[in-house]
Amino acid sequence: MSSFEKHDVQVFGITHNDIDSHQKFTEQNNLNFPLLVDTNKNLAYLFGAAEEDKDRYKRITVIVDKTGKIAKIDKEVNPATHGLDLVNYFKNNPSTSN
Repeated sequence: MSSFEKHDVQVFGITHNDIDSHQKFTEQNNLNFPLLVDTNKNLAYLFGAAEEDKDRYKRITVIVDKTGKIAKIDKEVNPATHGLDLVNYFKNNPSTSN
C-alpha cells in the first residue's frame, strides 16, 4: 500500500456482498483498505461490471481524480498484476493522483 500512499491515492474495494462477508474477507486477507458495500449493484451496473440479466461480474477499476472526474476505467483487470499495473499508471499519470 505504501506505493499508493506516495502517489497520494486512496484505494477502495467494492463488491455486491454484504457487510459481514466484507468483514470476513478483510480479516482473512489482511486488507489495509476499505471495502464498500454495493448490495443493490448500483455501481456495478453504472460502470458495466454487471449485467442485469446475468449473475456474473467483471473485475474493473475506476480511477477518479481529486476533482471527482473519472480519469480511467479499466475493464481488463489482471488480478495477478493489478497492483503493479496501478502503481505504474500513477507513475506515468501523476496528474490523476497529486
